Amino acid sequence: MPPKDTRSLRQRNTQRAPLVIASDPDYAKEKAARDLLSEATTYTLSFKSAFRVLLVMRCASTLYRTVQDCDEVYNYWEPLHYLQYGYGFQTWEYSPEFSLRTYAYLVLHALVGLVAKVIASNKLQTFYLLRMAMAACSALAEAKFYRTVTEEINPHVGRYIFTALFFSAGMFNASTALLPCSFAMITTLMAFSYILRPPTHVERTRTYKAVFWLGVGALVGWPFSAVVGIPFAIEEVLVFGRDSVEREGKTVKVVRVPYWRLHRVVRLVEAVVLCTLVISLPVLLVDRFFYQQWTLVPMNIVLYNVFGSGGRGPNLYGTEPWYFYILNGVLNFNVLFVLALGSAVCVGITAYVDRRRVPGASKTEAAWPYVLLGLKLTPFYIWFVLFSFQAHKEERFMFVAYPLIALNSAISLYLIRSWAGRFAGVLGANVNVRAAALRYTSLAVLVLFALLSVSRTLALITRYSAPTKIFSAIWNERAPDQLFNLNYLQEDYPTNLNKTTSRLCVGKEWYRFPSNYFVPSDVRVRFIKSHFAGALPKSFAEDIQPVVYMEDDLPVAYRRRDYAFEGASAHQAFNDLNQEDPSVYVPVETCDYVVDSDFPLRSVSVPHEPVYRHDTATWEVLACLPFLDAENSPRLARSFWTPGSHGLAWGSYCLLKRRESV
Repeated sequence: MPPKDTRSLRQRNTQRAPLVIASDPDYAKEKAARDLLSEATTYTLSFKSAFRVLLVMRCASTLYRTVQDCDEVYNYWEPLHYLQYGYGFQTWEYSPEFSLRTYAYLVLHALVGLVAKVIASNKLQTFYLLRMAMAACSALAEAKFYRTVTEEINPHVGRYIFTALFFSAGMFNASTALLPCSFAMITTLMAFSYILRPPTHVERTRTYKAVFWLGVGALVGWPFSAVVGIPFAIEEVLVFGRDSVEREGKTVKVVRVPYWRLHRVVRLVEAVVLCTLVISLPVLLVDRFFYQQWTLVPMNIVLYNVFGSGGRGPNLYGTEPWYFYILNGVLNFNVLFVLALGSAVCVGITAYVDRRRVPGASKTEAAWPYVLLGLKLTPFYIWFVLFSFQAHKEERFMFVAYPLIALNSAISLYLIRSWAGRFAGVLGANVNVRAAALRYTSLAVLVLFALLSVSRTLALITRYSAPTKIFSAIWNERAPDQLFNLNYLQEDYPTNLNKTTSRLCVGKEWYRFPSNYFVPSDVRVRFIKSHFAGALPKSFAEDIQPVVYMEDDLPVAYRRRDYAFEGASAHQAFNDLNQEDPSVYVPVETCDYVVDSDFPLRSVSVPHEPVYRHDTATWEVLACLPFLDAENSPRLARSFWTPGSHGLAWGSYCLLKRRESV
């Protein structure tokens, strides 16, 4: 035992040391720098805090995101509107003859819509409440994904991913889109919150939950989304993973049993079979109810897109060059997309430069952690290469890969950041300079990413939002003192069978129609002939019938919703060759309202596309808003918002009303 006075001295030194350290600014800076290098004090958000912050941006998307994809409208919002309100547009994919869209995906949203209808006073509010529900689901999945990365990979990587998810223009658009690709993106986030955990031989949680979420995304959303699970299956079978588990507060060592890989294969197959059965059965029953026939929609989608013949297939709807997704990725993730593409290279360089960081008796053991890390990066490359080889390309096809872009780019940034610190150390820099190299390398990249992302998002909001505002401007035709039946322009329309619907027509602007949620329920949208010569949607057989009953010996009439959904199983004359059907058009003389655009710089006359606002004798302007003329605006200037935004060309987007005959 040391002498008493020595022990007391140690106690005094222990007590005084913090006071000396705190009073020495150089020591404090050095300690902070060392903490940064060692990641001892890295701040991370809790799951709840991350969810709340992400929800703020997703709510902004709910309110301000434009509906950019006509497939979102006609293939999903319109059938959903039919389920909720009894009428809407039907595409050929929903014809029982082809059955390429599952109603199970729509029913999930229709159930949320039931609650939204109770809260909302009109269907435009229902639309935004449905979007809000999608926003909350996305924020929840993103927060869970972020926490998994933080806990299982690295806190700094988690922070970079959080920044990528929060600011990305791509996530702003995808998170609240009513598309199976968006739904599959959310399920991919959930699946990877388990896939990124190390495999374990004892617990089944990781395997079953990862397979379940991948299955939900594939069978309810988009079948091709299951492709991102291929590296997970390989890892599950070939990598033993954690050799210890926590049980009742104690660490239990896991012994490698003989044939453990065979056991893993059995477990994986078991999970796939059980999850497929559990998910497929409700999907089959829902589609059987609506189509009135047994059909497996996910299989139909794969057969059509992969094995289409006789001139059929997705290429009918346009093809794009091989670099389409590179340009699109740069628009939506800018510098982070470049880092995501180079993530495998970054891991390879780091494995060589820092090969001595990981101890191992052989080169294989030293390289093994980098091999496992590379396996986590593989899903993005699989998805990117697979869809780049497809001639038919659309922005939404990349939605599933958005979380993977964030993951790969965050890992790249973390590795590059470590190179900067290592390089500073090689040059003989002190600990403060090395810490500054770490901090400002990542900060510079993230600030640039955030600025470009906000600029891109603002460009979309400020330049392309006119259609949603113009179509919804027709609600201003409603009487200002109307108190009831707020979904209608005519308050007594539901109870007065003599009242007829008004007709709102679209010609060349058919693909910017934001859905019937933006139009009162006593207005029907119809198509007039334009230069477009492909297949257009038709109307579902309406699920609304006039009913007359006796009350106090007097007849009472009203329009009743039947909820028979007979229109879903009705066979209409659709084709899968994108051939025009003239029966969808109505004469412009029968239209009460028209939505049209006018771009003065487009001097070339297009057949069947007059500028209706110039016919002032027939039409009066109810509302007009500026709309970007993309064809006559510089590519870079139109893609990103800058103060002033000089050099852009503009047109007008207008709602017109037929003048009353004198």
